Amino acid sequence: MAAAAQARDAAAAPRRREQPELAPARPAARRAPQARRRAAQRARLTRVFVVFVICLTVLAVGRVSLSFAVVQKTLQTEAVVREERALSAENAQLAEQLAQMGSTVRIRHIAETQLGLVDADHVQYLRVTKGARMAKVAQRP
Repeated sequence: MAAAAQARDAAAAPRRREQPELAPARPAARRAPQARRRAAQRARLTRVFVVFVICLTVLAVGRVSLSFAVVQKTLQTEAVVREERALSAENAQLAEQLAQMGSTVRIRHIAETQLGLVDADHVQYLRVTKGARMAKVAQRP
């Protein structure tokens, strides 16, 4: 029965005219410039992307080198600060040593023990008169 139904439907339907096969269609003349435009646009986008990546890379390298320079300067500064502290400590030590060396008690002790100096028992003052001769002054005991 299905075959009979198909035959009836085919007889009832108007027949289409069979069209001859067409030759393959050529692309329209306008489509070629669009393809060129798309290719040019893609190339331009690729160039922009490459330039962007290069700029980003240069910025990253610059940032890293700047960070490296900052670290180097910090290390140098710390070394100078350490040296300054050491010199300040040495300077304080030398100032203390100078104070000890210049004390009158130490100088008196060295004068008495090493040089054999003693305190004067009596003080004698010499007076020179205006008209006195030098020979007389030199002869006094």
